[in-house]
Amino acid sequence: MAAPTLSAQKVLNQVHSDYTVAINAGNYHPFVWPYEVLGACLLIFYLLLPPTQSRAIHLARYPLFLLINYLSVKAIRECRSPAVTVGYGIGLLNAWTILWSATLIIFKDGRRDYKRIERQERDDIRAINDQDLVQNIQGETTALDGSTTDGLKSLHPVADVPKEPVEDGKKNPLIESSEIFAAQEPIPSDSQQTYVWQSLPGTFVHRLDFIIDLVTNFRAVRWTHQIPATFPPPPHIRDALTDPSPPASLPPHQYPTYRTLFASNLRSFILCSLSLDVLKYITSLDPYFLGQSKSSPCPFPAPRATRLVISVLFVYTSLLNIFLLAPLGLACALGPRVLGPHASTWLYPSYFGPLSQIHEKGLAGLWGGWWHQLFRYAFEAAGEFVGGTCLRLPKKSIPGGVVRVIMAFLCSGILHACASYTTLRPTHPIKGSFLFFAVQPIGIIGQRALSMWLRKEGYREAIPPWTRGIGNVVVVLAWCWSTGPLIADEFAATGIWLYEPLPVSLIKGLRGEGWWRWGGQWVRWYRCETWWRSGLVFLGG
Repeated sequence: MAAPTLSAQKVLNQVHSDYTVAINAGNYHPFVWPYEVLGACLLIFYLLLPPTQSRAIHLARYPLFLLINYLSVKAIRECRSPAVTVGYGIGLLNAWTILWSATLIIFKDGRRDYKRIERQERDDIRAINDQDLVQNIQGETTALDGSTTDGLKSLHPVADVPKEPVEDGKKNPLIESSEIFAAQEPIPSDSQQTYVWQSLPGTFVHRLDFIIDLVTNFRAVRWTHQIPATFPPPPHIRDALTDPSPPASLPPHQYPTYRTLFASNLRSFILCSLSLDVLKYITSLDPYFLGQSKSSPCPFPAPRATRLVISVLFVYTSLLNIFLLAPLGLACALGPRVLGPHASTWLYPSYFGPLSQIHEKGLAGLWGGWWHQLFRYAFEAAGEFVGGTCLRLPKKSIPGGVVRVIMAFLCSGILHACASYTTLRPTHPIKGSFLFFAVQPIGIIGQRALSMWLRKEGYREAIPPWTRGIGNVVVVLAWCWSTGPLIADEFAATGIWLYEPLPVSLIKGLRGEGWWRWGGQWVRWYRCETWWRSGLVFLGG
């Protein structure tokens, strides 16, 4: 294989040089923490205000949202970083701050609409006279359409995960000694503890925990707005909730013990790390992944197909490796002794769904079942706000469904376009990242329309299920072949694949290129004329 004309280190050196020139010329300024995340901090401060019926506090969310928009857009326009991952993150996280703030304080009222499952002593519950909490105990929750409903009835999993058998007479010592919640069996009716839907708490410490969880728990596990791609609470919590129990048909949670949580995620983490090491070496052989043009010579056969497959695998393994740090670091390493109920195993379901979703549902299964659902609630909230609140289209109507799907992908396109825009490399945010996501509804709606036509004409029932499954896979592959280069070329152009995903590389070490891959100065203190704009600048990653 022919070696690339440029090495990754040379390209990174050029990025650092471009950064220095741009900063010295005054075209941009460094991304300084914590000043540049002031918008997210303001969102948290507002949500942290004590529970109140004040109309002024309620209306203050609108000028606050405008201020958050101003700060985030300003950071996207003016801030850059010499680190390719940080540069990409500047646009992504600031655009997400706008969308997430809109979700929590505009589309919904984060101080009134959200409730969380919490464990409480029965004596404490009887002593509470707060009307909101009494309503929680009675089981009232707010649905996306504004109606009052049982919060757990909407928690439907993407796929059933079999429950791991427990050998008779054996107990997990970690569970027995440390787990905050009971394991396996329901709490007896005479227990002094129960579970309630907790609204915004009155005490500051409790409210701080509540709001931090609300703002950082994007998939909303154990909240009334928990996304459907996750699993419901374990049976002993569902049975102990003081509101009506959910349907008995709901499956068990994914990881019934810490042993299963640790073993499953550690195995995935090791496989992902090994895969990343291989992928990093492969991409170093192709100038395309070093930020060069797609017309650059490719050392592999079938350049388009090979580069698409490598890009998908690299994105998937990179994201999964990061996602796995949460269950391994929080639930297993820190555990319930440090984090209390936040370390419970059922709060860490898998981020990606089964590949069978593609076989069963085609493009809709690709995006709504297999791919990670981290941003799903915000995307759906935006679609519901436009389709339901503004246009008043029923959710189950064809126009209403189309509007909601389009809005979800437009939001995703804007996030990724902003991320591409804030890198120092020459990119095409609109014609690349945004266009890729903007055209996805065409494929999804088109395939759904074809399926509905076949059903209406009576042809669908005549097609064997296995044939329909193969057809779904073929449609997905053809669609990705057609639209995939839009996002793959943009990822490569940003230089995102120049980052070192692992501190130690087995392949590079065995080839005599050095085992340790991380180095240099990652963080430094940036001093500005005003103290509040001084802070940390991230240089590596």
